[in-house]
Formats: sequence, C-alpha cells, structure tokens
Amino acid sequence: MSSVSDLPPVQGIYLQITFTELFLNGIYTCLFFITVYAMIFKRELHKKKLGLFLALIGMYILSTVHVACRWVLVKKAFIDQDDTSVSTLLYLLQPPLWLAVIPAVVLTANTLISDCVLIWRCWTVWNYDWKIVSVPLICTLAGAGLGFRSVAEQAAYIINPNLDRSSFVDFATPYFGLSLATTCLASFLIIVRIITMTEGATRNSRGYGHIIEIVVESAALYSVSLIVFLPFLVSGSFADGYPEAVVAQMTGMAPTLIVARVTFGLARPDASWGGPTTSLIIGMSSRSQHPNSNIVFSNDSIIPSDSATLKADDMQV
Repeated sequence: MSSVSDLPPVQGIYLQITFTELFLNGIYTCLFFITVYAMIFKRELHKKKLGLFLALIGMYILSTVHVACRWVLVKKAFIDQDDTSVSTLLYLLQPPLWLAVIPAVVLTANTLISDCVLIWRCWTVWNYDWKIVSVPLICTLAGAGLGFRSVAEQAAYIINPNLDRSSFVDFATPYFGLSLATTCLASFLIIVRIITMTEGATRNSRGYGHIIEIVVESAALYSVSLIVFLPFLVSGSFADGYPEAVVAQMTGMAPTLIVARVTFGLARPDASWGGPTTSLIIGMSSRSQHPNSNIVFSNDSIIPSDSATLKADDMQV
C-alpha cells in the first residue's frame, strides 16, 4: 500500500486553484457591478437590452456558484475532516455528489448562455439570417448535449469509483471543443459581415477599428482559455483545475468586459491603429464621404444601406 509521501500533492494544488479562482471572481465581481451600474444609470436600459442584461446577471451568478462550491469543498476537506493528510486527500478525490455535480452543471449552463449570446449577436448583425448562424447554433446545441452528458458521467463516477473516469473526459473534450468552434466561427462571421458591408473610406474610420477590436478581443479572451484548458483535460492531470478555474470565470467575464467597454465608450487608443490619439470614445461621428458606402458610423450605430441596423451595442459579444 502506498504511503502518504507517495500520494500526489493534491492538497496544495486544490488550495492554489481555489485562490486563483477566488482572485478572478473578485475581478469579475468588480467588473460586473460597474457594468450593471453603467447599464442602469449611465444609459437608459431599453427593453431590447433586457435580454442581454439578464444574461449578464445569470452568467455572473453561475460563475459565483462555481467558485463557491470549490471554496466549500476546500473548507470541508481541510477543516471539517480529521486532521490527517489521508482524510483530506480522500475527501478531495471523492467529494460528495452535490459538490461535484453542481459546479459541472453551472459551468455547462454558463457556457451555453455565453455561446447563445454570441450567436444572437451574429444573427442580429447578419440581418436575422438563420442560415448564417445555423452551423454555430448546431455546434452550441450539440456541445450542450455533450456537456450535460459529461456531467452525468462524472456523477456516475463519483457514485461508483470503479467506473472508467475516461468516459467523462470523452464527452467533456468535444464539448469544450465545440464551444471553442462556436466562439471562433461566430466571431469570424461578425467580422466578415462588418468588412463586406464597409467600403475602404469607412474602414479607415476610428469606429470601424474599435468595433473590430472589440469582437476580436472578446473571442480571444475566452478562446485562449479553452485552448490552454483542453490539453490539460485530455491528459487527466490534476493541474487541469488551473485552466478550468480561468475558464469558469472567463466564460462570463469576457462578454461582461465587452459590454462595459461599449457602455463607457472605451477602446484602445487610436495611436495603436496608426491614427492620431485624440479620444477613447467608441462610435465617433466619423462618416464616410463615399456616396455608396454601405455602413455609416454615427454616435451610437452603424447603419447599413439595406436597413439592417448594426448598432454598437450589437458588438457586445
């Protein structure tokens, strides 16, 4: 029988993972309340924005539940159990069913909400064309099914540790992969729509660069987290908790950050786009002089000639 010294340093890893996720959730909390305050008091909260507002609240609640469950697990393992390394380790490796299932469920639900918000933005930008968003939508629905199936496999493994744990990984890996595909594809479609409906004169405007920047950064924040997480998940390493902690918070943090930037009118300085640095405001009155320009940048919107209004708010992805 293996001695305690031969056991993996799970205790230290779990503590570090918990503190990492708590730190990220603290940043997320500040960002969330600042964004909510801005949406309510800085700008009028129209009915058309209510869905996005509720989605932001839902994602924050789910992310907070995830880190709360991790904190409860660590607290019970290190404080409530017998003061031995073995009892702590066994509790961490075989936690109560609810402490294993709830975090997995809220992460899957959070990912589903985030992907749906992005698809809805893509659908709006493409003038409500379902054919355009059909592939991202299929990826999201298939991913959600695989995600909840992976939760069921994880619960079965907790109930009966003699089962093969790889079944959980077999469903979780394509689930996160499909979420990554949805994010990249929907963001790409949004950028393509902006480019194809914009002529050269308008592309040089500050508003154009800012909107492209917002879409790209929104996709990058979440995508990089998933790209780092997937190899750890496949390898079955205990260290996969680090990128999982980042993904759990970044799922809601990325869209919230983009909403905050648009709401406050913040973007990268114009100098980084090769133009003069005069402002940090999105949606400046930079109007193309070309008579046939398809998109016109105004104070709060991008107006295409085919009456498909692409507002700056629609870039909040």
